[in-house]
Amino acid sequence: MRKTPAELSPTKRAQILSGASAVFSDLGYERASVDAIAARAGVSKATIYNHFEDKKALFVACLSEETRAVEERLREVLDTPSGDLERDLQLIGEALMRLLLSPAILKRYRIFAAQVDRFPELGVALFEQGTSATQLRMTLYLERASAAGALRLEDPAQAALDFLALCHGDIPIRAQLGVLKSLTDEQIRARVAHAVRVFLCSYHP
Repeated sequence: MRKTPAELSPTKRAQILSGASAVFSDLGYERASVDAIAARAGVSKATIYNHFEDKKALFVACLSEETRAVEERLREVLDTPSGDLERDLQLIGEALMRLLLSPAILKRYRIFAAQVDRFPELGVALFEQGTSATQLRMTLYLERASAAGALRLEDPAQAALDFLALCHGDIPIRAQLGVLKSLTDEQIRARVAHAVRVFLCSYHP
């Protein structure tokens, strides 16, 4: 019987993800094979399959691991609000922008974009783990703020989408196409501050 992830060595998992990340970066998703990943990571194929169901799961895990620090900061703010709505929204927006502009995120999405027609299930997995999970956490955060009287919301899920869209604008597509190379911390703060002002104008009681 295959082991569950909870029983596996964190060190071995990190070793596999490091090898997989290098192979995906060198060869892309389609050309990357579990054999090549096993060789780069210095483990057997059986060890990889003890950790991950398939190549798709491995690719998604690589993306998550490379952006884990930013995602943890985002979850921390969303799950433990300070009570200062404007400040929290600013921190959430900045964390979102840094996540979107992470070199690892951009590189992985470019790799994925080349394969989306052939591997639609990969797009579903990435959406559910990334975008959908973030939208849900944002919705729950806004529901709590609304229940506390800090916001006036008829549809928290739509409000979450509105806030994310205000922060993102056209930046993700520009970054993915290489039109935008980077944003400074000051530019990110200013962008998010504008989004927060517009959002609060619409939804503040």
